[in-house]
Amino acid sequence: MNSTGKKVVGPIAVIAVLVAIIVAWHFAHRPKNPLVTTNRNGDQPSTQNVGDFDQFQQDLANRVLKQFGGGSDFSVIVATTAYPLGTLLRATGSVPADLEDCVPAPLPKPFAAQHLFPSYTMSSDTALAANLGSGALQGLDSAGVNLKQSQNIQYTIADAQIQIMDDKSVEHVTAQGDCGKFISSHPGMRLIRGTVLGKMTFTVKVDNPAAVKAQLAKIGGFSFNDNPGSSTLSIADNESQPIVLLLSEFGTSQNASVSPTTPKPVEAAVPNRSPASVDVRAHMYVQEDATDTPEAGTKVVQLLRKGWPTANVESQVQKIPTQKMPDVAQVRYFNASDEVFANRCVEILKQAYPNARAVRIGLPSPKGQLEVWLPRKR
Repeated sequence: MNSTGKKVVGPIAVIAVLVAIIVAWHFAHRPKNPLVTTNRNGDQPSTQNVGDFDQFQQDLANRVLKQFGGGSDFSVIVATTAYPLGTLLRATGSVPADLEDCVPAPLPKPFAAQHLFPSYTMSSDTALAANLGSGALQGLDSAGVNLKQSQNIQYTIADAQIQIMDDKSVEHVTAQGDCGKFISSHPGMRLIRGTVLGKMTFTVKVDNPAAVKAQLAKIGGFSFNDNPGSSTLSIADNESQPIVLLLSEFGTSQNASVSPTTPKPVEAAVPNRSPASVDVRAHMYVQEDATDTPEAGTKVVQLLRKGWPTANVESQVQKIPTQKMPDVAQVRYFNASDEVFANRCVEILKQAYPNARAVRIGLPSPKGQLEVWLPRKR
């Protein structure tokens, strides 16, 4: 301090002030999470928590519709079967009505759809019910991983691509020929006009990551990484798989051409609601591999009738191409209120197929309707 009583700012003090300014600027401008990359808009990708199947499917649908639009006839569902573009599905359920007549020529080229979906956090029950990444989930199951141990599963999608028929292509294939005739005479047909593909990755909690990795290596078809310092393991498909299907629904018009109709909404989950409370009778349809013997389906029909005498089990077994059949037996249900029915059916089916599981399908169908899909013939 000089004779006038004023402080003298020396070189050391000046440096201290500059350092403080630099540190403050760094903390004000650093990324909130340096491990998270930004998307094309400069925004950090979010992690979306989903509580149940309906919320998950609705979020997927909203993001696809926001990106690509769509009219009142346009709907988006979680993909559970890799049906090709041009497949017609029945008015209710997930059984194909036609696999060939409405296929566009040439097929539309897929294009990148990066940043379409965020990372999702969901319960293992939701992932299993939606049959997400059936290959990866089946691999974890085969490796002895108890998915119930993971209260939450992180689900991400890499290398997303979309393949979609434009309006002109849809009009061309549906307004003429065998495709147009079939749609005109079967109101409510749903055309798979597009699909979003991607490589699914699941991060789950495991007891012994090294042992699980060794088992997965024997199975093959996946890539996987453990996370040092934690008991989690990430497993990803090597090949892209369908994430969602894009559907157009059609009705009939007087001039035999097709006109879109508004699809029925998927029933949302209703807490504490049981099938018994609405007096619904279970109605089951059985699907088997087209190369399997007729006896396989007949035995399942008999098994279901014996185990559930009050249910309506159709005698005719639907034949489905091998490549469209699941790896393990599935009981597909469509309404949240039918989950109890599906689980009861699974318990009966496990007598013949111990790995059978219930799978939720986001398509409108009558309450009580179940589809029993037997595994593809090995």
